Amino acid sequence: MTFIKTRSGRYLKLDSIIGFAIEEEKMEIDGKRQIVFEIIAYLPQPLNPAILGIFLSEESAEEELERLIQRLTAGKEKIVQIKTEI
Repeated sequence: MTFIKTRSGRYLKLDSIIGFAIEEEKMEIDGKRQIVFEIIAYLPQPLNPAILGIFLSEESAEEELERLIQRLTAGKEKIVQIKTEI
């Protein structure tokens, strides 16, 4: 059984995740509004999507999502957590 640790510290069972995506979001950082990119895990209704990581560029978010998928398909880790830039 594999679990994914969210940015907030929750653990999600991989079997309960419907899919992953990168979403663009506006966030206030150091008093400035800035566009960031979040890696999201979608869960069944009525649960809200979970944020796995926040990144400053879309490219770095895409690279990290690809690494996450590779780690999950390898199946060697029981708890997977991604590094986040923010």
